[in-house]
Amino acid sequence: MKKISLGLALLLLPFTLLAQTPPPAGGKSLFDKPGLDALRLDNQKDKGTLDRMTVKGQEVVRLTTLAVGTNAWDIQVDAVCTSPVKAGDVILCQFWMRADQTHVESGEAKSEFDFERNGDPWTKASTIALAAGPKWKQYSIAFTAVEDLDAGQSHICFRMGYQPQAFDLAGLTLLDYGTSKKLSDMPQTKIGYEGMEEDAPWRKAAQDRIEKLRKGDLTVVVKDASGQPVSGATVSVRMKKQAFGWGTAVVAQKLATAGDDNDQYQKEVERLFNRIVFENDLKWGPWEDGASNTGYWRRQYVMDALRWLSDRHFDVRGHNMVWGSWKWLPTSMKQLQGDPKALEAAIESRIADVGGAMKGHVIEWDVVNEPVPEHDLTDILGKSAMVTWYWAARKADPTALLFVNDYPSPDDAGHLDGYDQDIQFLLDNHAPLQGVGLQGHVGGSPWSIPSLLSALDKLGAHGLPIEITEYDTDIKDDQLDAQFFRDFLTAVFSHPSVEGFLMWGFWDGAHWHHKAPLFNQDWTPKPAEKVYEDLVLHDWWTNADGATDTQGSYFVRGFLGDYEVTVTQGTQTVTVPVQLGKEGLTLPVTLK
Repeated sequence: MKKISLGLALLLLPFTLLAQTPPPAGGKSLFDKPGLDALRLDNQKDKGTLDRMTVKGQEVVRLTTLAVGTNAWDIQVDAVCTSPVKAGDVILCQFWMRADQTHVESGEAKSEFDFERNGDPWTKASTIALAAGPKWKQYSIAFTAVEDLDAGQSHICFRMGYQPQAFDLAGLTLLDYGTSKKLSDMPQTKIGYEGMEEDAPWRKAAQDRIEKLRKGDLTVVVKDASGQPVSGATVSVRMKKQAFGWGTAVVAQKLATAGDDNDQYQKEVERLFNRIVFENDLKWGPWEDGASNTGYWRRQYVMDALRWLSDRHFDVRGHNMVWGSWKWLPTSMKQLQGDPKALEAAIESRIADVGGAMKGHVIEWDVVNEPVPEHDLTDILGKSAMVTWYWAARKADPTALLFVNDYPSPDDAGHLDGYDQDIQFLLDNHAPLQGVGLQGHVGGSPWSIPSLLSALDKLGAHGLPIEITEYDTDIKDDQLDAQFFRDFLTAVFSHPSVEGFLMWGFWDGAHWHHKAPLFNQDWTPKPAEKVYEDLVLHDWWTNADGATDTQGSYFVRGFLGDYEVTVTQGTQTVTVPVQLGKEGLTLPVTLK
């Protein structure tokens, strides 16, 4: 989680110079003053603030949530309409919105727009969920009034009862067109993203890279006992495991115990993935609790789950050794904030404990998690302490790859630059850093695909492998969610630095926001599940059959990974396990 302050520096252009959708002519304002001037903090003033400012001649209102409400409407601003409306009137509201501070991994600030009766029964004509990142975004919301309301009987609201955050509004207008316009004549914001077009330039380049980077040449050469080529032999090539890591966060207990949902959970994990990460089980607090009598079963579940995974040849990520804010540390740690030596010793003991326990079980570790936003420890110990932690991790587990992990969105330049600088700091100071994690928590507004590829270029310039470590979204439209998922997977699979993709849970029944990418609570698949199967288990999976030519050769270009190659001639059958890498492989097979 983070608290970023983007400040006014991002207001680089007057809104008149930004790409915008103008309102149709003929609308009458429902306010007797400029829209932003009509806004007022409606309630719970101890939990939120409304601040007015002028930037480059443009009026801006900043709405800050200080403490989360029980309901979204517990904190809100509203603007009362000083003109009447009639049932059937076509109304258009337009405004700009951007995040200033946020405490969520998506980097977005959330709100809700409502047009409603200003009093009981609060009849609504429009309710729209809002989400905006650090870049200004224009909303156009058109709707039809559902009842006659006199002056003062209707208002618009911007809900603020979410996690502590701050967002800015500008250019607010509310226009009534009566019946002179149809709703279809009005501009209407549709959630989309840059690069979603079928002819977007990035698509062909990505497909070309996938063909080049993710495949290798496999040639099977079949000879008889005397060394002569065998033509017409039947060759079957069957992929068993992809080299690229396709994975998910899991709950150890669900892999370790039986039960209706757990049985289905295990079935889908085995069917869909080749890599997992424990969502919470290895984090400092849960791991430490698991050492107590009351928490014993958590560690037991981890060990049982590891056996289950080992039997099925899964790769396992370790997450995480050090998460550097007090809120993510055991409560006892804060007692050491005045004693840096004791604090450092406790951290190194933690790394030795969990690293030693997982030695031989995990292929990689997130040693430092979210160094940019979560820095209470490094504020006390200095950034150089991170270097010490990496060497402690290397001592605890000499073979696991050591990663850093953080969540900048491609549009959050400040966070992305800070992460890039932390990576370079670790490398400059000779930390044994071997990989970079980009979490991929996408909010309600899908990321720009070109911006995602640029962010991967930036992080990939360090020469380290990248993994997408914690993908999920808050996109409300399931079809748009699936479309974005397809493009996101294609983009990251095409990037030369990316070696793995893990979602942060795959089923709504075991997901921190109950909005997982693949399955609903009742295990019905979401549209994105078909996307995943189509790409990962079909388009990017190689099974092939054929016969050797006159030279005894059979050729296939396949996706990188583990295979079984079976050659049959008459009554003879030979099966050989092989691993296909980027350099390609010539496999000799001799029939007796």
